[in-house]
Amino acid sequence: MRLHKLNIFYGWWIVLASSVICGLGYGTWMYSFGVFFKPMMAEFGWTRAMTAGAYSLRSIQGGIAAPILGWVIDKYGGRVVIFGGAIVSGLGCVLMYFVDSLWSFYLINGIILSIGMGAMLYLSTFTIITKWFTRRLSLALSLMSVGAGLGGLICAPASAVLINRFGWRLAFVITGVVIWTVVLPLILVIRNSPEEKGLLPDGDEPGPVEQNLHESHISREGTDAPVDFTLRQALVSRAFWLLVGSFFFQGLAQSVVIVHAVPALTDAGLPLAFAAFSIGLLLAVSIIGRLLFGYLGDLMDKRTLLMVCYALVSAGTLVLMGAGTMPMTYLFIALFGIGYGGVIPLDPAIRADYFGRTAFAVIQGFMSPLLMVSYAVGPILAGHLFDISGSYRISFLVSALVAFASVGCAFFLPRTHPAHR
Repeated sequence: MRLHKLNIFYGWWIVLASSVICGLGYGTWMYSFGVFFKPMMAEFGWTRAMTAGAYSLRSIQGGIAAPILGWVIDKYGGRVVIFGGAIVSGLGCVLMYFVDSLWSFYLINGIILSIGMGAMLYLSTFTIITKWFTRRLSLALSLMSVGAGLGGLICAPASAVLINRFGWRLAFVITGVVIWTVVLPLILVIRNSPEEKGLLPDGDEPGPVEQNLHESHISREGTDAPVDFTLRQALVSRAFWLLVGSFFFQGLAQSVVIVHAVPALTDAGLPLAFAAFSIGLLLAVSIIGRLLFGYLGDLMDKRTLLMVCYALVSAGTLVLMGAGTMPMTYLFIALFGIGYGGVIPLDPAIRADYFGRTAFAVIQGFMSPLLMVSYAVGPILAGHLFDISGSYRISFLVSALVAFASVGCAFFLPRTHPAHR
């Protein structure tokens, strides 16, 4: 049956396809990194800081490549970029089989695989979704981001099973083949904009859309600027730098937890399989935050919602310091998971509110080099503090305080007022 005969706006099929792509990509690339952590340390004798260095190198590479990638996406569309990213991502996973030294690990995991995933995931998919939706953008982004949460729930435990059965090398090879098998067919569904299908954003009819477009160019209260910014306009705006600050601090805390939570839980006595399941459960709980805050983002001030999410991330990171018991572990999962999940749809939605959609990818691309420092420094610093102290307590405490600084940055953002309210 043809999709248009189901009377469902085609944009929702793109949301579904993008959700699956991001679920597989983030589930294997980001959320399973900690699962491979100790098996690789055990084989090569690396320290935690050395092993976490690959994750940090990903952030550096991503920050350097993002402005170029954003320009390519805005010029040629996200579909071709996702295709290229899927090819390189699968290849990077397969090449992990041949890792025999720290430099080869950094080259393959930190650069090649990072290039592929950076092209395949959020920057491309978020840009495409912002073309397809205006009034229901936060909802569409939240539904798309659910896939990443489910991906973590499925892929982290699945990676642990594959490692236990086949070893970490073959686990990577299987992951690469799965990426090719799943993502490449889904790209056939993706279209860069509704105009390519003869449609309008949100599935609107021409009459109502003309009114919506008129409303969307009304200046936001507190911003005194039109919706669609050029890159130069964005770079000189107060909102741009406050968003960079809030994303920077939250990203530092997030990267520390994502990389070191599984090792920390196993240090506390939990088996690897259960620690991996705990991260999967955290990502399942994050779906609550993704859906709840994505829905509220179309109705309420996104600035306020971001402050709530950042406070939950900070509180959850504090709880992780004492997560040696099951009740504390579950409390960490609930607080961090909901806050972390809520940030994911609010991040691109608030950027679209402030800067519009015309230069969406390139503006985000120029944010990335500024944010890469937090993602690069956080995991290595946490690993180094563990290596010299034998504990993650200092790392998690500093991360919690840094995450709370995001609340302050968000507080000073201009208020956003969706035009359709």
